[in-house]
Amino acid sequence: MVCAAEDREVFLGSLLARSVEGRAGLPGAAGSGAGEILSGMAGVDVLPIPCATPLVRALAQEEASPALQPALQAVTARPALDLERVALSHDGSFAVHYPGAPRSSGLLSIDRDRNGNPDLVDRVSEALAASRSFLVSRLGYPSPHPEGGRLDIYLGDLGHGLEGFAVPARSASVPFVVLDAGLPADRVMPATLHQMAHLSLLALAARAPLWWDEASAAFLDLTASGDLKAHEPALRARLRSPWSGLATDGLMLMEGGLLWPLFLAESAGDPAVVRLVWEAMAALGNDPLAATDQVLRRNARSLAEAHREFAAWNLFTGDRDDGQHYPFGRSLPAAALAAAGPETPFRVETADPIEPLAAAAFRLPGDGRRGSIDLEIAAEGGRPAADLLIFYRGGPPQPLLVGVTFDAAGTGRISVPSGDVRETWVVLRNDALPGAGDARFDLRGSADPYAPYDLASFTASGSGTSMLLDWATAAEKDLAAWNIYRSETPAGPFTRLNSVAVPAVGDSVSDTGYIFVDDYVHPGRRYYYLLEGLTRPGLPQRSHGVSGRIPPAR
Repeated sequence: MVCAAEDREVFLGSLLARSVEGRAGLPGAAGSGAGEILSGMAGVDVLPIPCATPLVRALAQEEASPALQPALQAVTARPALDLERVALSHDGSFAVHYPGAPRSSGLLSIDRDRNGNPDLVDRVSEALAASRSFLVSRLGYPSPHPEGGRLDIYLGDLGHGLEGFAVPARSASVPFVVLDAGLPADRVMPATLHQMAHLSLLALAARAPLWWDEASAAFLDLTASGDLKAHEPALRARLRSPWSGLATDGLMLMEGGLLWPLFLAESAGDPAVVRLVWEAMAALGNDPLAATDQVLRRNARSLAEAHREFAAWNLFTGDRDDGQHYPFGRSLPAAALAAAGPETPFRVETADPIEPLAAAAFRLPGDGRRGSIDLEIAAEGGRPAADLLIFYRGGPPQPLLVGVTFDAAGTGRISVPSGDVRETWVVLRNDALPGAGDARFDLRGSADPYAPYDLASFTASGSGTSMLLDWATAAEKDLAAWNIYRSETPAGPFTRLNSVAVPAVGDSVSDTGYIFVDDYVHPGRRYYYLLEGLTRPGLPQRSHGVSGRIPPAR
């Protein structure tokens, strides 16, 4: 059965298994084009991404399977073009092969400059030279064509949503590229550069994982063209499937994985970091994650820290963009952010297991009620981790980032003072490396109206040339310290008075009194005060305000 690309993702592992078992249609090699063969294997009429290089490389990795040999041989064979003609680049490093038979439409049917070559051939030739200049001269990647040799590019009828694919040296004696002969003018450059990027990357690490190869090629394509819209379906698939790990075998998720090298480049402030990872892979068994960790540690970062940041960055997309993360975050599809609360108690279980190096997030809206939301996160499998991103009313636009500590049983607990909280994002991560197992999470929330402190009294009274602040708590829970704030107007702004936090010494059952003296006051003025209790994780809860007046001097 053939389906539309939009109906489902194509996963390479399932595709190859079905093909070996004979449950997927394998068009015969004879007379079948590469596009027909690959789409038939995938069971879709239109493949979900325009690049077939991951499919071609996956077939080559399964070359021991007799069932896949006809498809592999057909796809990796140089296309036989009708009345084939060849156009060489000026330096002889590129040869564009194209059908000489007349066409009724498309760029192959037009020769506007009357140089004897169809416009598509001229545009591809220009794109090849520009791609090499961009990759080699500007970014420092290896040349996509063999040293001292030439690269053959074939313009064939792929169809089925494909724009092209590369056949690297491991799958052919000499690498070559196939581009769709029906490419529209605006897709010639990105389609050409994408395949050049594959060959350039694989010259550094020929056995690179498929996901990293496709993500990096898409990243380089985006870097060169700036055409985010072309990648929008894949980016949407990635951002709305947060439980899928980096090392995915889903075709759309692979392309959407360009967010990972994009994040590495943007967070480091240098796109060269991606090339450095590829260069480091040769000595690390072609492992891009070990190479990433090695490269990041040169600047006192790590893979684990980068993945933590990456999970947060992905939430600031679409209408949640704050201008501090991806450079065009507002143009990206909004990442999945499931709702939970504000009603309590609540319970949320992750619907899908979270794969290694993946994350899912939940949004807890604040309701303005005083007290705390007590969160309990139970995790099973993988390497669980969790963060809270807490946004405060009237506070800075950037959230407070707080990590959740898990005990040996896989449970993390934290209380969030809720009175000043606009909303909280709970980010659940599996920091395990690929192959280490999925993680499942169970998130529970309950409210405590008397936490982190139950303020029994709070007064401000003038005493001579000082203001005496006196407050008492009926109970304290997980409270670490106090800050005192003052303003000369009820609405603020409020300024912190104490340079050193006042230790909290109360408990959950007894009254506790505190005194603070403000000596920096002027007679005849009224002052306004707030208390801020800080929990042990450093989360604030402000009190109601009080005011006091110093009598005028006589």
